[in-house]
Amino acid sequence: MSNRSVTVSWSATTLPGGAAVAGYVVRRYSSTGTVQTIGAGCAGTVTAASCTETDLPAGSWRYSVEPKQGNWTGPESGQSTAVSVAAPGLTLAPASVTSLPATLSGSLASFKPGQTVTVRLDDASSGTVLTSTVAPATIPSSGSATVSATLPVGVSNGSHTIYAVGSAGDVASAPVAVSSTTTITTSAWSLRDVSTTTLVDESAPSAFSGDGRVTTTGNWAPTFAATRYVDFDLSTALPAGKAVSGATFDYRRAASATSDTNCFYFEVRRISTGAVLAAHGSAASPVGCVTGTAQTGSSIALPELTTTDLVDDARIRVYASSSGSRGTNVDVATLSGTAGSTPFTLYATQHADAAAGGAATAFPWSQAALDGTPLDAGGNWSNTFQTSRYLQVTFPAYVPSGATVSSATLRHAYRPAAAGNTACWYAEAYSGGSLIATYGSSATPVGCNSSATTYTTDSLPLPEVNTAARANDLTIRLYFRGSANGNGRRTQHDLTDLTIAYAD
Repeated sequence: MSNRSVTVSWSATTLPGGAAVAGYVVRRYSSTGTVQTIGAGCAGTVTAASCTETDLPAGSWRYSVEPKQGNWTGPESGQSTAVSVAAPGLTLAPASVTSLPATLSGSLASFKPGQTVTVRLDDASSGTVLTSTVAPATIPSSGSATVSATLPVGVSNGSHTIYAVGSAGDVASAPVAVSSTTTITTSAWSLRDVSTTTLVDESAPSAFSGDGRVTTTGNWAPTFAATRYVDFDLSTALPAGKAVSGATFDYRRAASATSDTNCFYFEVRRISTGAVLAAHGSAASPVGCVTGTAQTGSSIALPELTTTDLVDDARIRVYASSSGSRGTNVDVATLSGTAGSTPFTLYATQHADAAAGGAATAFPWSQAALDGTPLDAGGNWSNTFQTSRYLQVTFPAYVPSGATVSSATLRHAYRPAAAGNTACWYAEAYSGGSLIATYGSSATPVGCNSSATTYTTDSLPLPEVNTAARANDLTIRLYFRGSANGNGRRTQHDLTDLTIAYAD
C-alpha cells in the first residue's frame, strides 16, 4: 500500500491442459463484509496477476479474486488480510494562541495526489479563506505536504476549527483555541479644571464633544473651493480587525452671523495615505445648509467604513461656503458606529483648518499625545494638597460589555509652568460617581517634577479598573500641589491617556 493506493497480487490460475485463464475479477469488501465498487485500476477483467486500486476512501478493506474465462467464472478466493487506508489528516501547532495575528504550522497526510489545497476557518465550504502556504503546492504521490496558515486579527476568542480542503474533495481538520488580549489606548476627552476650586470646562474644542464649547473655523468664501476645508482626524481607539456597522458622521454647527447661510459637503479620507474613500455631497449638491447662529445637527451614514482598521484611519474633510464670508461655529464633529457588538463614538485628536485657503493650521487636542501643546492649568495650586482642587478627566467607553479586563494603566505627562516650582500629584479613580480607589496620597504622591522645561510622564497601574463597566465609566481626579511661593504654582499637562487590555 502507498498513500491511497493498494496493490493486489495473486497466483495465476491455469486451465486443464496448462493454459492460463484469460483474466480475473477483483472484489473489495468493507470490514463488515459489504462488497464495494472497486476503482478503475482493478475494475472489470484484469488480465495480469496483480492490479493497483488508487484514490481509495479511508477505511479497512479486504480483497478477493475470481478467475474468469469467457462465460466461465471460477470460485472466489478467500479474502485477504485487512488493509487500512488512513483518512486525510491535518496537524497544526500551536493548538492555542494568545495573540493575533498568529501563524500555525504543520502537515497534511493521506491526501489524494494531484490536488491543490485551500485552508478555511470554521466551515469547510463557506468559512473564511486563510492566508496559507502548502508545499508542494500540488499534493505529491505520497499524499503528504507541509502547511502553514495565519489566523488574522479579529478572530474571536474561543474554540475554532481549521479545515484543509482539497480540490478533489478531501477534507481534514485541526482544532485551535484563541484566547487573545486586545489592547486599546484612548485619550481623556472631558477635562475639568478645578485648580482654583471653581470648575472650568477645559475639554478641548478640537474634541468637538457636543458640550456647547464651539470652535469657529477660518472665514469661508461665498462659493466652495477645493483649497478651503477643515480636516477632522478621529482618534485611533478601536481594536483592529473588527467589523463595523452603522458608521455615522455627526456634525453640529451654526453660521457665525444671523444673516449668514453656511453650506457643507465632505469627503472621508485615510489619514495614512490621503486616499479618498467616499465623497458625500458636492459643491453643486451640499449635504446641508444652516442659516443663522442656532446650532443645527446632521447625521450622515458612512457605509464605506466597514472595519475598525478603516475607522481608526479616518479623516473627515469638510468643505464649506459662507454667504457672509465668515466662519462656522462647530460644536460636534464625531464618528460613531458599532464595532462587533460594541457602540463607539470617536472624537477628533486634532483638526486642521484651511477654511481661509492656504496652508492648514493644526489644532491638536492637548491630551492625545506628548507633542508640546499642553493644557495650562487655569490657577495656582496650593502649596499643600487640597481635596477641593484637582483636574478631572473622563474617558470614553470602548470595551465590550462581556470582556474580561486584565489591566488598565493611566499615563500623565506634566511639568511646572515656571522654574523654581516642584509639582506633585496623587489620584482618585471613580466609576460613575463612586470612588473605587486612591493612588498615592498627600503624604506619598504618585510623582513629582521640578523641571519647567521637561515633562515627566508617570504611568499609574489601575488594578481596580478590572471590569468592562468600570473601564467604560471611568473618571480620574488628579490632585496637585506646588512648592513655589506666590503665584508660581501653575502646571502644564500634555498627555492623559488610558491603556486597557482585555479579552472578549
